[in-house]
Amino acid sequence: MNMLNTTATGQSMGLALVRWGLGLRLLVSGAAKVTDLGGFVNGYILPAFAKTILPDWMLIPYAYALPIVELLLGVLLIIGLFRALTLFISGLTFLSLAFGQMLLKQHAAVLDILLYLGMTAALLCLGDYDRWVLPGAKRPAAKKSA
Repeated sequence: MNMLNTTATGQSMGLALVRWGLGLRLLVSGAAKVTDLGGFVNGYILPAFAKTILPDWMLIPYAYALPIVELLLGVLLIIGLFRALTLFISGLTFLSLAFGQMLLKQHAAVLDILLYLGMTAALLCLGDYDRWVLPGAKRPAAKKSA
């Protein structure tokens, strides 16, 4: 039997593609921001959120940390290391981004981010089928009770 034609292999490949896509999205987003971190914080975040309920003392550390978090999550998703934890933290990151866009009344951006959140949740739920990770990175299979 050809290994590439099995259902389990197809599921694993499909999940890997989604995980790699999310990882690439986070990696590229973080890289674009980190190249001009001061411009991102002072030129975009602070002016954009000036009229929202979020105070600068919350925005500034978040904005400086976000690109590094996105870069790290992107790399971890692509290689499959700490997959479940990385996906969970990615989901929390997407939730925080959606909240910010809700405050800015950017409804189309919120929908885009919620799509990423849904993909992240699906990857978490289907984690047992995601086998394209670094050796040793996959969580051990749950023991079945007799």
